[in-house]
Amino acid sequence: MTNLLYEKTKISSFDDLIYPLDFSKFEKEYWEQKPLFIERGDKDYYQSLISLEDVDTLLDLARPTGASLRVVKNQEPLPANKYENPDGSLNLNQIYVAYADGYTIVVNEVERFWKPIREFCQHLQLFFNCKVVANMYLTPKGQKALLPHYDTHDVYAIQIHGKKHWKLYDPEYATPILNSFQPIFQREHLRNCQDVVVNAGDVLYVPRGVPHEAISMEESSLHLTIGVYPVQWMDLLSKAIYHAALTNLEVRRALPIGFLNNNNPELISAKFQELTAQILPKLSAEISLNLIAEEFRMAQRLPGDGHFSHLDNLDHVDINSRIENRDGITATVQNAGNDTRIVFPGNVIKGPIHIAECFQFIANARDGFLVNEIPLVSDENKIKIVHRLIRGGLLKVAD
Repeated sequence: MTNLLYEKTKISSFDDLIYPLDFSKFEKEYWEQKPLFIERGDKDYYQSLISLEDVDTLLDLARPTGASLRVVKNQEPLPANKYENPDGSLNLNQIYVAYADGYTIVVNEVERFWKPIREFCQHLQLFFNCKVVANMYLTPKGQKALLPHYDTHDVYAIQIHGKKHWKLYDPEYATPILNSFQPIFQREHLRNCQDVVVNAGDVLYVPRGVPHEAISMEESSLHLTIGVYPVQWMDLLSKAIYHAALTNLEVRRALPIGFLNNNNPELISAKFQELTAQILPKLSAEISLNLIAEEFRMAQRLPGDGHFSHLDNLDHVDINSRIENRDGITATVQNAGNDTRIVFPGNVIKGPIHIAECFQFIANARDGFLVNEIPLVSDENKIKIVHRLIRGGLLKVAD
């Protein structure tokens, strides 16, 4: 556990999240190894993300329902029909009643509903290169939502308002597989309880697999859990095998009919050994990384960054205009036969193979470019390509 002082800063990056702890120290000593508690003594440190006063506004304007909203006490959820209207919309007054009765209000994937949290999660996604999700917990005083459990992803618990008493226990199974079974524990079966009181402005890192529970104290508690869903080595290996199956017919074939009833498992074992001997020497980490990068890129959400104004100004884009990627959006280029395409979150723009180098120039120009710098095509076609990519959502006119 660590007790550190800090200088106040706006929260926009992972460095801000764990400030003043150095990232290299975090990675070497804590990441996937043991919890970290950073105590600051400033209740306003995380106020740029959300405040207690913002919660009513979020619920009123965003009206999260269904899987996005849970109302829960001691692991028991309140039925949705208690706080949703017959048409499925949120009844905010019934949310107030439930909260007054001791229920915690949980907004899952709160980054979908609150811009500062969304921007923060987008920064973390690009930093970690994996899925990042934020959940919000508003708990009345002296209550808890969940019983002892562990998560199969890393959790960064950010205390916004009030304080929460966390109990951390020794893991029985270190670093569980992502999205695997998450047991609920009987407290008497857990070992070596570590008590941590997290005040507003503090952060607690809980690696996946560490059993924990939390209870609010003499006042209400508002905290965010930032869930980081890592890409595992097993994911890299599975992508390699997937690619091998694309090029090896034998790997794609079905197992024998009734193979579970087969009284001769040696045949299955022999075929397994034969296939692994064939494909293992050919597995490619580079290809696997490319497949994972493609999935990651396509899963990113486009920012709500005023792009309509750039569409309105398309007619003003000329050969001397300076162009750049929209914030946090990257692209890759893929060539196949006579076609090329530039791929980015939410869209794919295709073209003839002779503009592949133009697409590649744009994908590589992370710091922006002038339209006249696009290679190999006429000025007219340079402007047309930029128009298509602004319309498609990749590019914008630089400020």
